[in-house]
Amino acid sequence: MHRFPELGAAWHQAGPEVHHPAVANTLRHLTDQGRLDIPDIEVATLQLYSLLLFPHLVFSTYGTTIDEDLTDRLIAGGVDMFLGRYTPRAAKP
Repeated sequence: MHRFPELGAAWHQAGPEVHHPAVANTLRHLTDQGRLDIPDIEVATLQLYSLLLFPHLVFSTYGTTIDEDLTDRLIAGGVDMFLGRYTPRAAKP
């Protein structure tokens, strides 16, 4: 939320019912362009949410937070992990 506050606000207002189709469509578009290799868009969308959002949701459920440094590491590592999984094999070094 600190990187993209408008996305955080939109998530809180509309939840996954609005974001899920938008993220799925974006991943589908990147797959159609050959930039990602995602055989199951629905699973990949949930995996991306799991890597980026769920740690914060779990911690906040119990009344605690994740500090900014750990948040940055989780986001960077989560994106790296996601892209490592879905980068087309021909594009991997």
